[in-house]
Amino acid sequence: MMTGIEIIAENGRRTVRGLGYYEPRVVKDIRELVRGSAERYGEKPAFKIKDKQGIIKGKTYRELASDVDCLGTALVSLGLRDPRMSIIGENRYEWAVSYFAIVNGTGIAVPLDKYLPQNEAENLIARGRVEVIFYSPAYHGMMLDIAAKNPGMKYFICMERSSDNTADDPRFIALPDLIEQGRKLLDDGCRSFIDAEIDRERMSVLLFTSGTTSMSKGVMLSHANLAANVTSITTVIKVYPTDTHLSLLPYHHTFENTVGLMFMLHSGVCIAYCDGIKHIVQNLKEYNVTILVAVPAIFEAMYRKLQEGIRKSGKEKLLNTMIKVSDALRAVGIDLRRKLFKSVFAQLGPGLRVAVSGAAALDREVVIGFDKIGFRLLQGYGLTEAAPVIATNNDHINVPGTIGYPMHGIEVAIDSPDENGIGEIISQGGNVMIGYYEDPAATDDSFTEDGWLRTGDIGYIDEKGLIRITGRAKSMIVLSNGKKAFPEEYEIQLNNIPGVKDSFVWGNTAPDGDVQICAKLVVDKDNAGDGKGGLLPEKELAARFEAAIRDINKTVPQYKVIRYFVMTEEELVKANGIKTKRHIEQDKVRKMLAEAGVEMRRVSGRFIERL
Repeated sequence: MMTGIEIIAENGRRTVRGLGYYEPRVVKDIRELVRGSAERYGEKPAFKIKDKQGIIKGKTYRELASDVDCLGTALVSLGLRDPRMSIIGENRYEWAVSYFAIVNGTGIAVPLDKYLPQNEAENLIARGRVEVIFYSPAYHGMMLDIAAKNPGMKYFICMERSSDNTADDPRFIALPDLIEQGRKLLDDGCRSFIDAEIDRERMSVLLFTSGTTSMSKGVMLSHANLAANVTSITTVIKVYPTDTHLSLLPYHHTFENTVGLMFMLHSGVCIAYCDGIKHIVQNLKEYNVTILVAVPAIFEAMYRKLQEGIRKSGKEKLLNTMIKVSDALRAVGIDLRRKLFKSVFAQLGPGLRVAVSGAAALDREVVIGFDKIGFRLLQGYGLTEAAPVIATNNDHINVPGTIGYPMHGIEVAIDSPDENGIGEIISQGGNVMIGYYEDPAATDDSFTEDGWLRTGDIGYIDEKGLIRITGRAKSMIVLSNGKKAFPEEYEIQLNNIPGVKDSFVWGNTAPDGDVQICAKLVVDKDNAGDGKGGLLPEKELAARFEAAIRDINKTVPQYKVIRYFVMTEEELVKANGIKTKRHIEQDKVRKMLAEAGVEMRRVSGRFIERL
């Protein structure tokens, strides 16, 4: 076993270099990943798939590799060499097959957000110079419209063969038909795809970041970037061929694509698909899921639901007593958590043993609470530009409130730290992107002069080498006294207030120039009810929130207190359903206040209530 990290001082920086804990299971490119997994795991199920009748079937590792080779061979036979090919649709086996067939010998994959409105999808297709689109049946109408507008588009490939998805346009093809054609070509000795040369350093995947189509950046990733990241993950988290992962986050999101798809397949894990947010608990049980990769909102909701169930059962006191007993036993090296809390896992997911959270900050209390009952929840960190994982808590180090250590082969440092050691987090490693698509200026801005990737996140490295994030550089609030505050540090606490589903914090500049911390609270209708099917009266709800905010304010310096808040039942606007689009939310709240004729000012010591 390796030693985790090495702390070094060079070029005027204190740098943490990831060494990992397990020997790396090296993979050099994505084609090797697919074929190597087929050789190692053969007839073991790679995917569990539920059909339209609700029957669960499997696809083996060998079938996956075969389907990828067949589809890739058929694509090459159509004259598709190096085109840009988009994929849009829900997570499913055919999405994975399409992705691997594109990057492993035919072209460049341009995954699209399945929630994009048609006009934004069309803009990204144009920006990416896409010539072929793979799509699930739900998008057939959109594809017909796009086809009519784009006579130069070569093919539209539906993931299913169905009479509902036929078209007079010969450019429309069914993916199952292509797999059959490719199989015949392979049987006849065609090796155009399976022998295709893989250039590890060139762009193989083009991922557009969140934002409007005009503002979003295209991140260019290579086989080398993705393979390096998968290899690094193998050194910090141990998973087994007996594990099952529930695929929940969208495949176009690089976190799920690298961790939830490629890393899992490289490790022999079986992947099952979630039927939707409301079905997570059911899916955890029916698939006997052991690994879950998700965003903080999912884990925080699971934790709240678990606590609520315990309270309703009247067993809260008993559970707390059992936790005290468990903690005492652990202190002397005896860990009986899985046995003591077996009934809790029966509700949560009997097989769950480890989960990884990413894409946003995770409430440390949730990590601690789950750990008390024996469920290991790890906070990871990364960004699309790093393919994506840079650092994570792991099997050996799990410190709530931190993002752990850099992974094997990755370095992290703080650029231009202030007197408290706080500055922008920068990183370098084989996982770092080629650059931004057709945007050399943005590419230059994203790197330091000596070639380190600027993450845009602010934080520091503590004395143990653990990385702690304080907020985003772009969302940082500079107060009137020059001190800095970060919305993220408030939002985690606000989201824990009973009756608050989500929150958004910003800095409002008053007419006198004073910068004031303000919050927008999204009311949780399920936990702010009056017991009669409606919400609590507005004044009562406002009073409850005001009291909770005053308690939060007691934990921060006076100059950093939250001055005002507004309430709403409307969901926040989010990118990929994960990160709040802060500029949009700030514009919305300013407009709302202006239309209501309200200034952000304190009245008799009270906060502004919902407008």
